[in-house]
Amino acid sequence: SVRTGLGKSAHLASAPVGRLAMAEVQAGPVPPSEKGTDSPSGHPQEQPPQQQQQQQQGVVYPAARERVCGRLQDSKSLDGISEVLAGVRGRDGKLEGRRATISSALELEGTVSHDGDLTHYVANNLQDKIKMSSKQSLDLESGSSVKTRSMQRLKSDNPPIDPGVLLELEQDAKEVAQKVDQMLKSLNATIQNMTALSVGYIQTYRDSVDSLGESVDMSIKGMYTLMARCEELDRSMQPILVLSKQIREVKRTLEMFETLCK
Repeated sequence: SVRTGLGKSAHLASAPVGRLAMAEVQAGPVPPSEKGTDSPSGHPQEQPPQQQQQQQQGVVYPAARERVCGRLQDSKSLDGISEVLAGVRGRDGKLEGRRATISSALELEGTVSHDGDLTHYVANNLQDKIKMSSKQSLDLESGSSVKTRSMQRLKSDNPPIDPGVLLELEQDAKEVAQKVDQMLKSLNATIQNMTALSVGYIQTYRDSVDSLGESVDMSIKGMYTLMARCEELDRSMQPILVLSKQIREVKRTLEMFETLCK
């Protein structure tokens, strides 16, 4: 809770400011009926100088209205609270009851207690009010307003779309689609040719490997056959060795006979 001390001067200062602002605003532009009535000939009748001076003094220009706008808001807020507190109008149309003060305005947002010249105020839902007035909430509100303004500016900055540009864009898109289709078809044909070549290479490799395996098998078989034939030849050469020994013996015997005959 928050307690603030407000003097009685705060109650007294609100009424003159509200009345002054209401008096300045009520002095608005002069209605056409007061400017002067038209003569039967259609020309406006001239007004006395005193009446014209009063009308000029009663006119409030826009700059004056803007200067009293802040004071008018305070006065209107207190007048509205007065209507809530009074609740009933008299027969003459005027509000019955007291006019709202700053303390009566604070009563709608919290609890007000008086201690002599001091006025104590206890606010309701203080945490929610602090959260609402925090920097994050203000930044979010300002960011959303900036986004909406930027979106509105972007929408206003976008020029109107030319239908001819759309037609040209459509034609260009069709040409690009056709070229992409042709490229995909040629790529498909190239891939098929590469696949056929790959299949041919694979078949040739398989046939070469198969023929190489068969030739290696045949060479191994021929080598083993040659070894077997060599063994058979070795066995068949055994009698020849015995015959060679006999021939050497016969030769030696002949040499002995020759020596004896001499």
